[in-house]
Amino acid sequence: MATKTKSPCCECSKPTARLHPILGIPLCAECQRNLRDKYRYITKTRAITEYRLKPADLENLRAHKVDNPHYKTAAPMQLYLLSQIQALSRHKWGTTEPYLVTLVGFPDEYLAWLLEDLERLKHLSAEQFQHLIADRLEHMGLNVQLVGHCYRKDGGVDIIAYPQKYAVPFLLAVQCKHHGTNGKTVVGDVRDFYGVITSRNLPFHLGMIVTNTTFTPDAIWFAENNKTLLRLRDNKDLCRWLKNDFVNEYEWREIPSEIELAPGVRITIPKPKLWLPGK
Repeated sequence: MATKTKSPCCECSKPTARLHPILGIPLCAECQRNLRDKYRYITKTRAITEYRLKPADLENLRAHKVDNPHYKTAAPMQLYLLSQIQALSRHKWGTTEPYLVTLVGFPDEYLAWLLEDLERLKHLSAEQFQHLIADRLEHMGLNVQLVGHCYRKDGGVDIIAYPQKYAVPFLLAVQCKHHGTNGKTVVGDVRDFYGVITSRNLPFHLGMIVTNTTFTPDAIWFAENNKTLLRLRDNKDLCRWLKNDFVNEYEWREIPSEIELAPGVRITIPKPKLWLPGK
């Protein structure tokens, strides 16, 4: 009868025939027990709910399948290496910390609470506001990735978003301007952000600034004169987003109703019908 080939354990160097089921490296059972923080598992359900990951995010990770200890007839449980899940979270959200219950998925009750009084948006932290915008972009059908920490100089990019299933991909840069008062987002912020998305070294196709208040007239003027690449979204837009109203003719306000491709050649651009809740 053939015996299993033994290799030095990657931690203690003692001979072992055991391989880590995910990493595929020689690892004795004793070292895996003693180094729980390094080799800890997490279930697929917890990875998705606690770290706001999607099944598609886990497709490139190797899982360890074990029998469900609670239901013998159920499908095997899928276990992932916690360190790999945290690395995915860091790449997507800029942090390895599990999300607080109030920030996971933003339940309808929480969105309704914000809708009752949009002034409550001012009491969110800058980080919470970024998470809220990221959540709304996800509900629009975009993959989103938070960029670094929420506190950075003007002109930075807070969120990168790209479509999940569209045949023609695009890269969207988003900056979140959160105000704790009635202060408006000024033209300097918009101009600086426009400089970022038009940089030769950054491949963004579109930029969007989202604020929980409004924009100054100069900021709106600058955006209107650069609307090929720039979008402004204020508290009125957020109000619709909180209602899951994303397909709205007002969202198309930068798109002309008609374009002239050549003299006498005019093309009508149909816009979606106005969406009204309950209809």
